[in-house]
Amino acid sequence: MHTKSLTIVEALRRLFIVNETLTRILKRDKPKAEIIEGMTRTFFKNTSGDEAVISIKPNSYTRTSQQNRLYHSLVDQVRFETNNTKRAIKIYCQSEFLETRIEEVAGKSKVVLKSTTELTTKEMGLFLDDVIAWAENDLGMQLNLPDDWRELIS
Repeated sequence: MHTKSLTIVEALRRLFIVNETLTRILKRDKPKAEIIEGMTRTFFKNTSGDEAVISIKPNSYTRTSQQNRLYHSLVDQVRFETNNTKRAIKIYCQSEFLETRIEEVAGKSKVVLKSTTELTTKEMGLFLDDVIAWAENDLGMQLNLPDDWRELIS
């Protein structure tokens, strides 16, 4: 029975990997051959397939959950230091560091702020970098940042 359980577990693991898409962000100025070779090795090692499809497209992925957590941490630290609401800090950062547009609503011009949910990982990285620089330089804060924060903005 133990052997049969391992066989079922192995079958489920392989099924999951076959249905899983391997995704990796490639950068224009970084080596790519080893990344692609490693991904194909992993794919063929973990599947019974004889062929794979590689597709390359522009990075349009929205912000990552780690980037979002960092942003909320920054907002919380700034609001604590400034005695502003979370909403006020978010609106300030969006209006200062993201593009805005004017829309006509009921015959009146209104400023529409871009939401961070619309940002790609690269755009969110630039936004986070701006927020960090503002908090540290303009507000004189010493932020509590995670060890990997630089990876989240690059």
